[in-house]
Amino acid sequence: MKLQIRQRDRHALLGLFGAVAVYLLVSTLAFPAFDRLKESSAAASEKEDQLRKYRQAIQRKGHYTELLQQANKSVADGESRLIHGDNPSLASIELQNLVEEAAKKVNIDFAQKNVFPPKKKDQYYNEISMTLSFDSTPNQLTTFLSNLRNAPKFVSVRSLQLTPVETPTGPPKKGEFKKVVRVNLTVVAVLTTQKRKG
Repeated sequence: MKLQIRQRDRHALLGLFGAVAVYLLVSTLAFPAFDRLKESSAAASEKEDQLRKYRQAIQRKGHYTELLQQANKSVADGESRLIHGDNPSLASIELQNLVEEAAKKVNIDFAQKNVFPPKKKDQYYNEISMTLSFDSTPNQLTTFLSNLRNAPKFVSVRSLQLTPVETPTGPPKKGEFKKVVRVNLTVVAVLTTQKRKG
């Protein structure tokens, strides 16, 4: 039996071989070249990002020194408002003087006051507290608390308890009720333990 290939089949086979050859040529040469172009494009954009960050760092280089100086100044200003705890006795005396001065401005006499030894807060700061007990009018108390807030050193009120001195059980027989409250409060101050290295 003789195999005869018609002209039309011959053209189809040549077209098929040509398509296979083109596919092999494209897959071995064009696709790898395209992949290399994609990789080099990604590498180029990565290098561009690195260059942009490097330029920003160079531009900011001079600003870092200014920012550090400004931060050190802010820390120094903040620490100037703290009680310096070189000696616990001196620190407790400084706190007592601040509180007594604020009380003296509004004529408050303390019935009781206790100063506790400093407690370690962290490696730079300690905390010293003082409990007070006194009788005052609401106006005296608010002015006293305002004086503490405006003191030259940072002082905060940790706890405050108010009880009326006179509990009304009926209308007063003469005049008005005494508007006096018994105050128990705890005042806390932060004190520095050592100088920070700036």
